[in-house]
Amino acid sequence: MGEAGIPPSSERGPSGPARSAESGKCDVSDVQQAEVPKYLIPRITPEAEEFFAGTTRGELRIQHCRACGMHHHYPRVCCPHCGADALEWITASGLGTVYSFTVIRQNGLPPFNEQVPFVVALVDLDEPGTRMIAQLPGVSPEEARIGARVRAEFRRANDRVSFVDFVPL
Repeated sequence: MGEAGIPPSSERGPSGPARSAESGKCDVSDVQQAEVPKYLIPRITPEAEEFFAGTTRGELRIQHCRACGMHHHYPRVCCPHCGADALEWITASGLGTVYSFTVIRQNGLPPFNEQVPFVVALVDLDEPGTRMIAQLPGVSPEEARIGARVRAEFRRANDRVSFVDFVPL
């Protein structure tokens, strides 16, 4: 176990949290909750409430525009693709493709200083129009690849927020 209570990547299971065969949701209750510094917990805006509520349930909730059919993340009051306010929440598949990535090699802030080097990626979800930024905790800098297929996993921060990470398929 690492100093921050996060198991090293070599000790993490390859499949992450168990998925229910019935619902397809990740079981975030089995994920060990590491002590997360308060400054890393996002302030939840009214627009983002459903996104964060979904993360604690093991669901990747994104917005879908009924006017143009595109999806997006981060939550907004109108569609960034067409400007319409005809938005609805959907549960995304959690599958995506690495669009780009960077390797963080220096960081003086805990808990990141204990994790360097680590990979942060832009991930295009399979739902058209949606791109997210997230850590790839199970991927070494040498293994990171543009075009790699990944799936979402959830790392509980507190009772209202779980962080979304992506792991290789």
